[in-house]
Amino acid sequence: MSDSPPLCSIVIVTYNGRELLGPCLGAALAQRYAPFEVVLVDNGSSDGSADLVRREFPQVRLVCTGRNLGFAGGNNEGVRQARGELIALLNNDAVPEPDWLPALVEAVGRPGVAVAGSLIRTEGIPERYYERNGTINFLCHNIMRKFERAGDTFFAGGAALIFRRDLIGLPFDEDYFLYIEDVYLSMRARFMGYGVVQTPDARVRHLGSHTVRREPAAAMTMYQERNRLMTMALFFRASTILRLTPMLALNVVAKLAAACAGRRYSFGGLVRAYAWLLGHPVTVYRKRAPLAAARRVQDSEVTSWMTADLTNGEHGAGRAVNAAARLYCRCLGLRTLEHPAGGSR
Repeated sequence: MSDSPPLCSIVIVTYNGRELLGPCLGAALAQRYAPFEVVLVDNGSSDGSADLVRREFPQVRLVCTGRNLGFAGGNNEGVRQARGELIALLNNDAVPEPDWLPALVEAVGRPGVAVAGSLIRTEGIPERYYERNGTINFLCHNIMRKFERAGDTFFAGGAALIFRRDLIGLPFDEDYFLYIEDVYLSMRARFMGYGVVQTPDARVRHLGSHTVRREPAAAMTMYQERNRLMTMALFFRASTILRLTPMLALNVVAKLAAACAGRRYSFGGLVRAYAWLLGHPVTVYRKRAPLAAARRVQDSEVTSWMTADLTNGEHGAGRAVNAAARLYCRCLGLRTLEHPAGGSR
């Protein structure tokens, strides 16, 4: 990167989120950084979003896809249209503070860093969860309050992040459509040998899943579960996946049982997720090939940033489940955040 400040493109995707655009675009355009541009991707909205942008935000570059490409496809299209060396992704229901962009640019400019995330304060999340960053487990579920050092994180939250275009290219696999795309991006960067960090100076207020709340429960469950398991299948070697098979099988049984009990998950969505994975082994295999060709580190380096814990439970049954999962991973030689080689982080 040159000595002069790099051009940064802020890419925002919207789908029938007209009421969110005023605060989001206003805050994006008020960033204390130069040079930057704002690219708004309208994913086939029918609520007048594009007309509002043309009328009230003429300085924003408007890209109309004509159909809903999802979060993954919409952002990829925005990146294709963007001119920046650096790409910042911002949700349409996120409102950044004025120093958000300069803080992200500084973070991603550090040697070896490809992706940097923000301090995203999501509506309804208790304040204590912002005291320490979390990570993910081997089921790609978020587990909170795991890292001791500020700035350490496993993945950058997709609501507000930045990445180096020369290192990453297009950020997402468009088949993901919704959910887990940010984990995919960060895991891809990690396997390529690059750093992923978070900067607490890049502050964002986030309403949280405003657009996807309109999606049917079955579709949301399907994308969440399929993409979680597909991420593991895409990145890790067969030997790692084999060792995780009992944990993955337990996940399937537990979630189907919870869905039958009417708790949290859609039974039909889970069945669709598992059916897709079982029915598309060739697709998954083909997706693995370019990721494997780009990898520069072993599975153990990446898993040492992940947790063995299965729940966020800090008492009773949750603690017992997590203790069993930690013991299982240790016995099978799986490096985790709790037992990394060479000491704790």
